[in-house]
Amino acid sequence: MTDFETHMDAALTRLSPPTGGAPDWDDVLSRAGSRPRWKLATVAVAMLLTAVVVAGALAQGLLSGSLDRLSAWMGEQPGSPAPEQQVTFDRENAAAYAHFPSGTRVGRLVHTEFDGRGYDLLGFRDGSNLCLRLVPSPVDRHPNPPECVPERELRRLGTPIATVGGHLRIRMPGGSGMTMLYGLASDAVSGVEVREDGQPLGTAVVDNNAFLFARADHPGSPMGGPPIVLRATDDQGGVADVPLETGPMISNVDPATFPGPDRVERPLTNGSIGWLERGEARGEPFTFPDQGPQRVIESRLLQPDPASSFRIGIAFAQGTAWQTKGGWYCLSWLWPLIPGSSSSMCTRAETIDSGLMYAGAWFNSALQFPLWVGLAPDDVARIELIHRDGTTVPVSLVDNVFSFQTTRGEAIKLVAYDSENRAVKIEIVGGNGSGLRGYSVAP
Repeated sequence: MTDFETHMDAALTRLSPPTGGAPDWDDVLSRAGSRPRWKLATVAVAMLLTAVVVAGALAQGLLSGSLDRLSAWMGEQPGSPAPEQQVTFDRENAAAYAHFPSGTRVGRLVHTEFDGRGYDLLGFRDGSNLCLRLVPSPVDRHPNPPECVPERELRRLGTPIATVGGHLRIRMPGGSGMTMLYGLASDAVSGVEVREDGQPLGTAVVDNNAFLFARADHPGSPMGGPPIVLRATDDQGGVADVPLETGPMISNVDPATFPGPDRVERPLTNGSIGWLERGEARGEPFTFPDQGPQRVIESRLLQPDPASSFRIGIAFAQGTAWQTKGGWYCLSWLWPLIPGSSSSMCTRAETIDSGLMYAGAWFNSALQFPLWVGLAPDDVARIELIHRDGTTVPVSLVDNVFSFQTTRGEAIKLVAYDSENRAVKIEIVGGNGSGLRGYSVAP
């Protein structure tokens, strides 16, 4: 019996002590007056008692709450008005290949100072995604794209806070180091303390269901340094520790340990993207960035997920030297508010023969919701993600291009199917201790 069950049993016993003799149901009904009132009274007492016991547990140090309760995000604009930032947002949005819907409202969530410089954490919506952007960028000449998270991923966490991005132990001009973290906090959270290797590193500014932390720290590897934990607190003394995932995603997890298909039912051996090689005008026109030895034959701009403003540039190219001779497929990552593309890659066309080619891309070392993008050959009809608990999430597949987000630290099964619903590719994506098959992009 758990402590909770012990307290509940004792409380119920005090409310209704045991009586001697055999039970007499007719006597119970006559004394209760009527059966419906007795049932209602019993339910009411049980609900009240449960509320008291749970409230006591929270007061004794357990911070509960999830990220589906974000009152500052209820309207069109989260946080407080930021007219100057809105003007900048609108200008950058109009100039980028990928852009948010017209009329997107930007709000200021949190402000903090570090080393004589002010930083604002901005918030806005992109459909069902909650987006954050830190301005200015703490790293000079480094792209500073918005970081958007699907609401479903936040709800799945079951934690009162979620780090969305940041920079771990980066080296600043002059040789000093800094750690900066920012994210979302539920209504119950009143404070966030960042702890490194078990010791307090500092406290974050918390406001408008968001937090922003910036402190001096020793420069070093974001993955090889001491562990970081964010400690959330509420006004009742409740506490919840949420570790920051920083480990590499390079080791293997057996797909058979997940629900869903455990074997490929139809191996693919010869894949292609027919419409692109034929030069069909799908999506929007796009000038692909220079790829050196590859000569671009055809390139287009696509929106792989209708629920996200992120775009992908795709191209078919031919190698011009003997080392690169043959067909190539190329991808270019296009974030809203960022002019041009700061990340692109090419891979030989035969890479997708076996089913999929995909890659993870992220701009900062503390990102907790990596974005994955990829190509699927014509024989792939649909793609889905399968969590360990059996929950499935369909992946949007548009003109052979797909994208999705995962929670860093959580491995997930990726399954591609053909038109007859046969599994043609099964892999594990994301999480510490997962097999990263594809190409990692470092912007």
